[in-house]
Amino acid sequence: MTNEPVVIKGTKEGITIILEEKSNFEDVKKAIYDKLQSGRNFFAGGKVCLKIKNGFLNKGEREKLEQLLMDFGMSLQEASSPKTLIFPKPNRSRVLLLKRTVRSGQKIAYRGTIVILGDANPGSEIVATGDILVMGTLRGMAHAGADGDTTAIVAAFRLKPTQLRIAEVISRPPEEKEEVPSFPEIARLKDNVIIIEPYNVPK
Repeated sequence: MTNEPVVIKGTKEGITIILEEKSNFEDVKKAIYDKLQSGRNFFAGGKVCLKIKNGFLNKGEREKLEQLLMDFGMSLQEASSPKTLIFPKPNRSRVLLLKRTVRSGQKIAYRGTIVILGDANPGSEIVATGDILVMGTLRGMAHAGADGDTTAIVAAFRLKPTQLRIAEVISRPPEEKEEVPSFPEIARLKDNVIIIEPYNVPK
């Protein structure tokens, strides 16, 4: 039996909304709306505490839920413990495999990790909530961790992006032309700055 994505409970402190860990955010949002709509008079004016079992809730998702609650005359309380306000991380087991070159003007967006067996040409856009792996030359724009995942990476055999973005951090190539290394590279966040380093295969 599949668990409901949302459970709403009344407590002495107010109202607690519990989100199931494997639920899609849009499904959660709709389930909350349906439950609040059916009991609009009962919930009006209530203070809400969100509890989610695993993962994270990014800023945009939190704001959407907060606005939804406000529409019903409710307010969202600040987190009272580290286990509060946590939503599922992007599922890294979901992988989009493209066996082709992504050409100029094309945009690939996927909720998961994107693997490209080919090049990403200048003028192309690759957006993933997980990692981006290019088994060729990356010359277009790449945005990994698009839902706010700061652990996401971008890796390519030749890393020459017009723009590189991980979560909300943006990096652009230097103005002067530099020789591209003849080995794969990986871009990741360190101290909120995108760093690029050689990709060393674990032995």
